[in-house]
Amino acid sequence: MVLRNFERRLEHLVESTFARVFKSGLNPIEIGRRIVREIDANQSVAVDGALAVPNHYWVYISSEDYERFQEVETPLTNELIAAARTHIVDENYRLLGPVSVVLVEATEYPEGTLQVQAQWREGATTLTNAELVMETGERFAIGDSAFSVGRLPNCSLVLSDENVSRNHAVIQRVPGGWMLTDHGSTNGTTVNAAFVTEVRLQPGDQIVFGATPATFQAR
Repeated sequence: MVLRNFERRLEHLVESTFARVFKSGLNPIEIGRRIVREIDANQSVAVDGALAVPNHYWVYISSEDYERFQEVETPLTNELIAAARTHIVDENYRLLGPVSVVLVEATEYPEGTLQVQAQWREGATTLTNAELVMETGERFAIGDSAFSVGRLPNCSLVLSDENVSRNHAVIQRVPGGWMLTDHGSTNGTTVNAAFVTEVRLQPGDQIVFGATPATFQAR
């Protein structure tokens, strides 16, 4: 399911103004598959029996692919992080910190090839900055004050989507992170495909306000 969702979201990127980037060489969907495979291959049993997995992934790609991906690196890595995070949640894996993905140029690699290396990063749990990343690549910073989402002109993020309510939802900083609250919107808010009323957000969470998707990122 995670790969199907990832591929559907990526289609919007591939079919957008960046379509020329993906005409040849490495297919970004294969990167997502490799990351998910690497997650499963690096399970470690914790003392309480839970399965823990690495939270940082280096993606080594050829110089040709690296150069092409530079134009879409931010939206692409956001999608890869979301795919990894969703798979980790679905499999009930434990993390030591926020999920991150970094593209690395490997000059010795032929075009179209890649390698993914997993890494454990302990102590990277203090998150200080947050933002919503839209499918267009636009980024909206979430500060210390309440970040409102809706169709009203005074909202922090104003959406023209008719499926979004006038005062749809709000994201607020709470001790240790951020909380999303749906304000009883008509069409609801989902986080990782599940309808929510109130939920603590995690980096890489996929949010849909009405019919408008966004990715929550924090670092």
